[in-house]
Amino acid sequence: MIVLHRVFLYSLSLILTITLGFNSPVWAASERNTSDIFNLGINHIHQQNYQQALVDFTQVIDRQDNLLGAAYSNRCLVNLQLQNYSAAKADCTNAIQYNSDNIEAYLNLGLAYYGREEYDRAIAQYQQVIQRDRDDYRAYYNRGLANFALKNYQQTITDYHLALMSPRIVDAEQKTTIYNDLALSYMMLEDYDRAIANFERAITLKPDNYNAYFNRGCAHHRQENYLAAIEDFTQVVQLKPDLTQAYVNRGILYYQIGHEHAAFADINIALQQYQSQGDRPAYNLVFNLKRQLFYSQPSQIA
Repeated sequence: MIVLHRVFLYSLSLILTITLGFNSPVWAASERNTSDIFNLGINHIHQQNYQQALVDFTQVIDRQDNLLGAAYSNRCLVNLQLQNYSAAKADCTNAIQYNSDNIEAYLNLGLAYYGREEYDRAIAQYQQVIQRDRDDYRAYYNRGLANFALKNYQQTITDYHLALMSPRIVDAEQKTTIYNDLALSYMMLEDYDRAIANFERAITLKPDNYNAYFNRGCAHHRQENYLAAIEDFTQVVQLKPDLTQAYVNRGILYYQIGHEHAAFADINIALQQYQSQGDRPAYNLVFNLKRQLFYSQPSQIA
């Protein structure tokens, strides 16, 4: 019995964050400069120039004026983008001290705890958001991600369904992400039929969603529906030719149904891509797989 290379789940689970915006009042002449710096920080966030935004909001905080709470809240968001999770935690905690109803600060504090792998604390912050706004789908979705990390898959499924039920979620991209992650939760429970159904919902919303095709291929593989899995991985390589794992998975599937020449071709493509990508560990794994599949038995492809 040949031990086949593991088929990976490939998900782009994204934590949803919203940039904080504030209505700026008319400031007194002595405060106008601080307001300008604050607005520069907001602009730098929109431009994804996070290092400069960090400098801007730090300057505002150092001035200790009326924008202090808002500056802490926005600097928390900036630190999240820079993956400075401990700094983000401190900033959001300070922002909440200035405004205990700052929903964005609770949400982002949850993200900081999530980044620190403190998932129970992250869930507690998302609960604070839900208590203040039961239609905030971001809190349900993020709570689902934390529960997934804790392997609480049934609760994860509930959270994702609650997120999808929110009247505020209208963006197809966000719905696609949630359906894909919902399907992955069903896969963890080995409920492949429901997993496939939700991958199909993601694909219907976004037909070029190669992640959903990839993951549906994995689900079909688990059900030993090899032809359907091959079709899915073929869609992946057409949509994203540099997703090398799709060639590996399709090669394994071709081998399992006896199409050794097609399998050999896919494995060679994967080796070439990993070599050009400079991914030596992945190259070595696939090289060993190739030897195992094609050179470990007497009658093999030359």
